[in-house]
Amino acid sequence: MDFYRKRRLDSALCALALLLSACLTPAAAAADAAGQEQPQTLTAAQVRQMEQTDAAVTALTTGGEYGQLSPDQRQQAAQQQLEQLERQGLVQPGSVYTDAENGMVSFTYSCGVLGGILLADPEEENSPQLNLPPDEEEFTTVEQMGSAAIYYAFDNTVNSSRYPYYAYMQSYWTSVGLDTDLDTGVTVSDLKHMGDYDVCMLSAHGAYYTYQYGWLWKRQATAPIILLTQEADFWSDLRYGGDLLNHRIIKVNGMYAVTGDFFRNAYRGGGLQDTIVLSETCEFYGRSGRMDRSMVDALLSGGASVVVGYVNNVYSVYSRSMMWQIVNRLLHGDTISQAVQYGLDRYGKNDIIWYNAQGGRKPHAVASYPIISGNHSARLVPPVTECPETVPDVTAEAA
Repeated sequence: MDFYRKRRLDSALCALALLLSACLTPAAAAADAAGQEQPQTLTAAQVRQMEQTDAAVTALTTGGEYGQLSPDQRQQAAQQQLEQLERQGLVQPGSVYTDAENGMVSFTYSCGVLGGILLADPEEENSPQLNLPPDEEEFTTVEQMGSAAIYYAFDNTVNSSRYPYYAYMQSYWTSVGLDTDLDTGVTVSDLKHMGDYDVCMLSAHGAYYTYQYGWLWKRQATAPIILLTQEADFWSDLRYGGDLLNHRIIKVNGMYAVTGDFFRNAYRGGGLQDTIVLSETCEFYGRSGRMDRSMVDALLSGGASVVVGYVNNVYSVYSRSMMWQIVNRLLHGDTISQAVQYGLDRYGKNDIIWYNAQGGRKPHAVASYPIISGNHSARLVPPVTECPETVPDVTAEAA
């Protein structure tokens, strides 16, 4: 074979490899293989079509009847709704996938954006009232010890049983020198400014998202996602078009959720600048037997010094109390490893141990526990001698 024929054959094989890559890998991986991303903008027509789908999904999930249905009935209702949208050309044919184990029906909008319908309300929890006793020890001196942000996306704070405790933490930490912002209307854009703080706390619901891809052979991929309360609308869809098309943002129940790829893209070049990240979200590390580091690895690649998060569904009281003690111990001068260990010694090595110790009788099926990734010796301030230990009264919920 002469040189030029060999070059033509090599080129043809490369083209075939890229084609197969596009068929066999998720969109983001295919884009990387081709050296470019998917299109960076959505058209107004595509957004209007998504609006029709979102309106139908929202009408289903916010209707009074949906909340009264069993998980199996919700699954059937979601499938029927999406099948109807598929017949209308608003959902891609064959893209609807039901992941009953993780409580999600996923689908793909006609334009290629990923969507989902939750089969369970993240707020649903039938545990008894569990209280933790207050135990307070004030700092005797106050000095500036950095900045922090609580990204609170559990609810809209109206009649919330959670919000008062976060407001207390924000007020207290600020009073002792950790200038703390409490963001109660977390948007996708807000999450692009985490590098402005020394400590960032992701206080939101999490889920495990499963979707299908490929047109020659159907494959599946899963990823942890962080659920926001920001509702999708026409202008936001246009603004976030690149992230939506490249699956860095997913729309669940008509609201935005972010994947690990969102953080990887937002903080390319190390924009997190040694930030300490504490996550309360469920399944941040995936699930037992199916661990997933995509979220934490993305944050570390973006410059975070250390990331602490949970595997499995975690009781938010446990995660909130752990966060309270971790931040307080960081203010005391502990390393992140020492701070987490202090919380574990106080509340138990997992949330079921804590739950049972508080008198709970119906714990969830699998225990959740914190995992540290990154620099275990990271500190917020040099060691000091005083540390607050107030533990607000709390009730058991799932993150």
